[in-house]
Amino acid sequence: MEKIISSIITFLFSTLSVFNVTDLPLNEDIVYSEKLELTDFNQIAMVENINIEDIQPEKVVSATTSTTTNSSNWWEYPDDIKTTTRSGNDLLVLVNKEYQLSSSYIPSDLVKVGESIIRRGDGYYLRSIIINDLRALVSNAKSDGIDLSIVSAYRSYSTQASTYQYWVNYNNGCVSCADRISARAGHSQHQLGTTLDFSSSEVNDELGIRFADTKASDWLVKNAYKYGFVIGFPQGYESVTGYSYEAWHYRYIGKSNASEMKSSGMILENYLQSKN
Repeated sequence: MEKIISSIITFLFSTLSVFNVTDLPLNEDIVYSEKLELTDFNQIAMVENINIEDIQPEKVVSATTSTTTNSSNWWEYPDDIKTTTRSGNDLLVLVNKEYQLSSSYIPSDLVKVGESIIRRGDGYYLRSIIINDLRALVSNAKSDGIDLSIVSAYRSYSTQASTYQYWVNYNNGCVSCADRISARAGHSQHQLGTTLDFSSSEVNDELGIRFADTKASDWLVKNAYKYGFVIGFPQGYESVTGYSYEAWHYRYIGKSNASEMKSSGMILENYLQSKN
């Protein structure tokens, strides 16, 4: 019995030592905001700014247990990185740790979201194709007594590269730490311009794990698909998505696609894999 207990203790300590993430916040966007002033969408990469804000990072002690076991190191990138099989303009393009967007890809129909659509919207850009459905989502949420704000949206390839490198540096060069919470350049859904991060006055418009316990998060889980938005990195599927759970991260795939995905019981990653 003593040998068994000793073996268990040794295993637990060896597992925790792999993570080395005592300073790792639970998401990449706590410190990130992107403000764009656009006159020519071809010049986006030249005019955007990155503002790293002061934060109080939350402590991570281990990775969430996944319901699948595709890889014990679910945060790792494969050796063979491929180009996306669909255009970045396609709502069903698969962008993940295996498939990446070109460094030159910039959505051609980016527009400022605006305060009239969602709180804090003046500072962010998304594709025009999603604006009407986002407006309806926010309006109906408000009718149900739910407050929503936006805290991250479109990011260019270069901005994502800087954001990812920030998290590597923040964690003393720990690449595996950054890979759990931040995408490398070309691998982020935010580059599509159809992905946004929600927050709420319930958590002072902050981004982090607390959002999962809000009424706003609960409303989105139950209703977002009706407007074409689906959660990108659900809880318990880390080994499928390659990222930690993000209750705030939603991607627009269109109402009919979102409804089909909902009916199928698949998460976004599996649904997109079936379409690519």
